[in-house]
Amino acid sequence: MRAYDSIKAERGREVTLEKPDFLEQARQLLSRSLPVELRMSGSSMSPAIEDGDIITVEPVNDEPIRQGDIVLYHTRFDTAVIHRIVRIDRSSSEKSVLTRGDSATQNDLPVPIHRVLGRVKLVERAGERIKMVRPRRGLKGIFFGWLDRLKFW
Repeated sequence: MRAYDSIKAERGREVTLEKPDFLEQARQLLSRSLPVELRMSGSSMSPAIEDGDIITVEPVNDEPIRQGDIVLYHTRFDTAVIHRIVRIDRSSSEKSVLTRGDSATQNDLPVPIHRVLGRVKLVERAGERIKMVRPRRGLKGIFFGWLDRLKFW
């Protein structure tokens, strides 16, 4: 998702995307461990994040980023993007991440890990708060998925 209506830190301070220093202000807020809230527009992260959802981005300082995280990053074209990490490449001298929007068919260009500004922790949709979790993989994921379904019985 590339277009945002606004960015808001604690205490209600708002910055619009049209300001040339949007990425710098987001970096400053996240570096001070302040969460950033923004209203999303677009559908590249559907169904996890829908058009109009309010998301909370938190700094990645506390725990390392992993495959499956939805992150805010600064592209080499000076744009802000929020997409899911599909792979972390540790083979080159500089660690990088490969991302893709959930509804996209192609991966984005690799991004150096130092350009990742924050991780999406919360999505608010129509007044309901949805905590972000990584998708489960493999047999363990299938097993826990079955257990979740059995909770209804």
